[in-house]
Amino acid sequence: MRRTTTSGNTLIHRPGRENQQLVVHTLNRHRKSIFPPWPDWTSRRLIRGHLRKELEKGFEFRLKKLSLELDTALHQVREEANHALVMGKTHLRKEQMEFFANTYNDMMERFNELSDRFLAGLDARFERLEKFKSPTIRKKEEQRIERAVDTFLMTLDQLIEEYRAIITERIGHDETF
Repeated sequence: MRRTTTSGNTLIHRPGRENQQLVVHTLNRHRKSIFPPWPDWTSRRLIRGHLRKELEKGFEFRLKKLSLELDTALHQVREEANHALVMGKTHLRKEQMEFFANTYNDMMERFNELSDRFLAGLDARFERLEKFKSPTIRKKEEQRIERAVDTFLMTLDQLIEEYRAIITERIGHDETF
């Protein structure tokens, strides 16, 4: 801001106010004459034209200023919304990872218990297998036990793979539940 003194009057120079103050200063000087002014229509039209231009410039300046303030406010709202989304997503991802880790741990403990029970049952079946006197029955029962072991292990592997597939699934925001 710059101050200029002209014949005892202080003019304050700011963007958008300088022309207005010059016009006001000129009008004040015009009114201070010793003799009352004669209606000089050319001067009046010129002054009114300058005033109209000054008003237009003032409105343009205010419109640009408001537009800039609106853009700034919108940008700030976008930044705050993005920050909230990032923080919310981070929190949700943390909870999701904890949930899947705990669930995976529980699932593996259950599978281990199932395997232990299945293997204990297999030991009993193999002991019983030795008691069969017929080689044909023993062979058929042994094949049946081996198929049961293969089926159990394949099922266990399949369940683990399906759980991994659930964990790695990407769920978008546009999907409905």
